[in-house]
Amino acid sequence: MHHDADRRLAAAPAEPGPAGERPPVAAARRTGASLIASGQVAARDGKLLAEGRVGEDVTLDTARSCAWQCARNVLTAVRDELAGDGGLGAVEHVEAVSVWVASAPGFTDQHLVADAATALFTEVLGESAGRHARVALGVAALPTGSPVEVQATFRLRTQAP
Repeated sequence: MHHDADRRLAAAPAEPGPAGERPPVAAARRTGASLIASGQVAARDGKLLAEGRVGEDVTLDTARSCAWQCARNVLTAVRDELAGDGGLGAVEHVEAVSVWVASAPGFTDQHLVADAATALFTEVLGESAGRHARVALGVAALPTGSPVEVQATFRLRTQAP
């Protein structure tokens, strides 16, 4: 007996559609007591705070502001996903944060950029709930030219706060 997914795979085209066709991607996705927020770029009011690579087009201070904004966008997505369940009060703690930094060759301060995102999670959620495991990676480029992108995984409370 074939499952629906097996049939859909067999019927799927051999090639993807044209670039620009956006598949549905959730800003945050809940599974049980975990919530994963999709990667957020450094946009505010629909506009990037900066564009390019850190250490080339973007200063360290600007990149830190971008990481802060990315973290705000993550927290906003989480708050919106949990609106019916107490908003950010439903978060028990941040489990893990990934920070990607579009980096010029030789730029090695990705951790300092990521520190700004960590600081906002801690400020908003508190010292204990905001503490998390983290990775900060340098990459050649990020979507839309953003210098920073932040993604996070959260553990949710099993009871109301």
